[in-house]
Amino acid sequence: MEHSLSGALSVLGGRPVGKALAEWLGQSQLELEEADLVATGGSGGILVSGFLRDLRPGRTSGMRIVKLVPCSAHADTEPRNHRAALSDRVPGNEDFIDSHLVELDDRTARLDDYWVMIQHPAGDGTEEGMGTLAGLGTDRRTPALVEEVVKGVLGGWNPDPVTGGERRDAGVEPLSAARFVEDMLGESSGRAERAGRWLRERMGPDSGSAWFTLGGNARPLPNPVVLGEGSPLSECQVRLAVRGRAHGDLHPGNILVPVSGKAAADDFWLVDLSWYHRHALLARDPVHLLLCLVADEYLPHMSGPAREELLAALTGEDPACEGPLIPQGLADTVARVRGAMIGWGAVHRINTGWRHQWFLALQACALMVVVRPRYTERDRWWFFRLAAGACRAYLEKAGVEPPGGAVPSAEVPAPPVALAPDPDPVPAPVAFVPAQARAAPMETVSPAADAPVAEPRTGPAVPSAAGTYAPAADPAVPVPAPSPGAEPCAVEVLAEIWDLFEPVLRHLSSVPVGEVPRHTLEYVMRRATDLGLSLGHPRLVMPRPAGVPDEECREQVLDRLGEVSDRAEELHGVIVQPLRRMQELAHGTGHSGLRALVKSLRDLLDEVRRASAVLSAPRPA
Repeated sequence: MEHSLSGALSVLGGRPVGKALAEWLGQSQLELEEADLVATGGSGGILVSGFLRDLRPGRTSGMRIVKLVPCSAHADTEPRNHRAALSDRVPGNEDFIDSHLVELDDRTARLDDYWVMIQHPAGDGTEEGMGTLAGLGTDRRTPALVEEVVKGVLGGWNPDPVTGGERRDAGVEPLSAARFVEDMLGESSGRAERAGRWLRERMGPDSGSAWFTLGGNARPLPNPVVLGEGSPLSECQVRLAVRGRAHGDLHPGNILVPVSGKAAADDFWLVDLSWYHRHALLARDPVHLLLCLVADEYLPHMSGPAREELLAALTGEDPACEGPLIPQGLADTVARVRGAMIGWGAVHRINTGWRHQWFLALQACALMVVVRPRYTERDRWWFFRLAAGACRAYLEKAGVEPPGGAVPSAEVPAPPVALAPDPDPVPAPVAFVPAQARAAPMETVSPAADAPVAEPRTGPAVPSAAGTYAPAADPAVPVPAPSPGAEPCAVEVLAEIWDLFEPVLRHLSSVPVGEVPRHTLEYVMRRATDLGLSLGHPRLVMPRPAGVPDEECREQVLDRLGEVSDRAEELHGVIVQPLRRMQELAHGTGHSGLRALVKSLRDLLDEVRRASAVLSAPRPA
């Protein structure tokens, strides 16, 4: 089996599982040719595509996806759940299963610490290339695609939904609204507990209150993380809790679509069916998909007023997403998702209860985003407010009145201070400390879901083990204390450059090109341009007396900023194209475009360090 060995080891040779896979392919009479790594969609496994030659008589060879998943309690059920999804057929859903679920080969094995499965590629073989819905981002095709996915996972997959409470050995028990949210969060996932811990780290003992106010708002909000005794949701019984077949982890990275813009809107395939369940609450998949798009593609680029409009639109009764500041593509997507859900409910005459489940699903799925540390503190607070607003909307429908007495108050943190006003910021994927704010305490993002919030410190940001960033104790660039009302000086701008780009350099030096977020590169381009304008401004305060070396240092840093922006733009042009991005994944950290960007960032910081030393040196009296 020479081809199998060479094919598997060519992409996995450096991993212990590579040899085990090659040997298993040989024992199974399989040869893997032209193997290549492909995008995982964030599943945490390893995907290898290639032409799989099956030497058994009567078996068909062709392109296949070999999936290697690290063994765990969750992964051990993936092959079984995937097969259950494919075999769970009833009259009316056969076409959805055949057309939109990736086919799974009959061979499954455990290799060392991995499960290996063989999947057929998505599509019918006529497509030029496939990419994830996440790769499309805010493309004009996205709203229609999302609408078709929602119609498919509801109507196509579930022509026979059931309603009722929780399935127990003795029958079906009534379902309270609090249990509904807990069911969606997943009892075994620990999300409810982590959400409570996240709020406790920010509100203290008051985080256990069933009601509170935000930012001096006199109108009480229900606490969306309080789901046990004392929760107002525990007093409400959900009517027509609709259940059926569900993906369980529906997000844009788990949806494959043709790269061609000419493809039909209903050309999509669902992958990673490890969380499939035949008796899940059906409101979760559509809402989770929508909120993932909001979190990853839209919210980071939205201003404060636009965020408020979106909050009101999502928690309102009207399925139309109205607000002049809400991006058109997002408004269209929200309206299509809610319209598809209401349309499906109308077919089964269940909208009297089904429409209210929108708010409970919003609450649960928003809390899922809250406990994901990769999002900024500002965005996580917005999703917390969404969860609270959705909970209040549901309680209003149920006729539950807020308490009349005083309730605890919480303060939403203000947006980070910028060097200059930025009307349309493109945020970094991590939190940074501006130079002007370095002397002030900063609330940091917890580096892991189960870790406490870091103590405030001062200094430039450095990465934690989890990939988030916190200030270091000793600044790498000296910064004089600015006088009140003074204009930013050159040394302060240099410190700002260091604070912003040093964590980016650390991050990009340790990730493969396939894991570089598009918005990271957009952030780098934007901030390199902005800081170049600040450093090159003719009225920038320079040391006195200023000499030729000072100006030479400034010019060198400006040149390096330009190089960083150019290298980031070049890499951005690669990864925004789904097909090309997948082709480049095998390069890992050795990708030439990523290496060039890392080198330009390193050169920039070296120049910043040198310029800071020159500009901070004592001047002759």
